[in-house]
Amino acid sequence: MRDTNGETRRERNEAFELISPEAEVPEAGHALWDWFWDLRSAQAPGFSGPAPLSHLEMLAWLHLTGNLLRREDIAVLKAMDGRYCQAVEEETEAIRAREAG
Repeated sequence: MRDTNGETRRERNEAFELISPEAEVPEAGHALWDWFWDLRSAQAPGFSGPAPLSHLEMLAWLHLTGNLLRREDIAVLKAMDGRYCQAVEEETEAIRAREAG
């Protein structure tokens, strides 16, 4: 997510020589990680940030890709999406606070 100067958090961290942590994905989670970002990349942005993935969007993605998911996989993807939406909201608030002050 870019601020009004067009700068991302990672770019800002690099400018101030701060570390941007990389996600640590266990080997068994690589497929779900890739699928999550594939689902996210197909979703249009919401008016005030990302909208949570709907079951209908996930169903359409399954039909288009031919992937098979267990209920547990869907639960993990929904949890990942919830955390993603929360992180984007937190970043949006941080940008607003930085630009206001």
